Amino acid sequence: MISVSEALEILKNNLPEPRIVRVSINEAFSRRLAEDIHSPEPSPRYTSSAMDGYAVRWADLHELRDDTPVSLNVVGESQAGVPYAVRLEAGEAVRISTGAMIPEGSDTVIRVEDTEEEGGIVLIRKCKKEGQDVRHAGEEFGQGAKILDKGLVLKARQIALLSAIGCNSIPVYDKPRVSLFITGTELAHHGDEEIKPFQVRDSNDPMLQSAIKEAGGVVAESLHVEDDLEVTVRQLRMALEKQSDIILCSGGVSVGRHDHVKEAAEMVGFDELFWKIRQKPGKPLYVARRNRTLLFGLPGNPVSAFMCFQNFVMPSLASLQGVQYLKKTITAEAEVPVVNMGKRTDFIRVDITNEPNSVPTFRPIARQGSHMLTSIVEADGYIAVEPGCDLKPGDLAEVFVF
Repeated sequence: MISVSEALEILKNNLPEPRIVRVSINEAFSRRLAEDIHSPEPSPRYTSSAMDGYAVRWADLHELRDDTPVSLNVVGESQAGVPYAVRLEAGEAVRISTGAMIPEGSDTVIRVEDTEEEGGIVLIRKCKKEGQDVRHAGEEFGQGAKILDKGLVLKARQIALLSAIGCNSIPVYDKPRVSLFITGTELAHHGDEEIKPFQVRDSNDPMLQSAIKEAGGVVAESLHVEDDLEVTVRQLRMALEKQSDIILCSGGVSVGRHDHVKEAAEMVGFDELFWKIRQKPGKPLYVARRNRTLLFGLPGNPVSAFMCFQNFVMPSLASLQGVQYLKKTITAEAEVPVVNMGKRTDFIRVDITNEPNSVPTFRPIARQGSHMLTSIVEADGYIAVEPGCDLKPGDLAEVFVF
């Protein structure tokens, strides 16, 4: 067996390069940017008014006092989408709407509430400063400015910005394709009308499908594979034809007579990267590679499968999307002693207490068995406790948050 850190290093050195595709703005939601985005134009694109009022020349307001308004001739109007096309001259003003282009020659906007218009003449009663209520072209950012970083997940705010600057084709990382195989003749699947006394309801298929989607992947197929070598070989070959980035198998990777995933993988051309890790739960994890396709043989116990997914499959899905991590971690204090007297890294599921204005704390939950789904359902996350580690109350540890 190898250590968890050795396994992660081997996996890191064998990860395939992510694929980049271009999608339309309407398909970009929740996709991850594959390049930095630089704006093809400034924002705002043109100098405009921030208020409804009148566009004027500051030079015409030098006699303005609290008791002495300035009168100007109203020569036209600039509407949003219908600009005033003539240069403003001395003694003139133009009605202007919020967002409308500032006419050439003007430099200041007077708010409508600070004016009074009658018979084509507007009285300017107040103006705080030159250039007030004018939005200048490029004041938010200039042409060529970097506005979004590579690796960012696009949500509504970022999509609004991309649309505002005319980006219609967005470079994103292609979603990793995952073929999911659930092995085990003893499994009863959803929709089965009856479950026999010797059967077990399958929880790995819906759990792993959901985990793949949570991690940004796409489930290319999900199949129940019988505990039969020929069937397993056939299904693996079909998955390779589908060009899946990852083949994820649940069960069939231990040393029993009916565990066929490892042998079948080698028969179809996969090269073993590692098998068996000094970790608890999830010791029999098997990982292999054929060209750019990774195969993960997860243990059949649901908790073991989930923890192996968290520690090995999820980082691989992250890499295929151009980032290093998808998981959130926090630093927290131990509430009680935590000791690992064994020889394997122990992934201990924990409750997290995170109160305002205080350091987060954690406590191992009572049930830790790899066959107990409550050990991941009732936990907020987990800590990786190395052999010989002895955490005392108040000691800090990194907690991986579910």
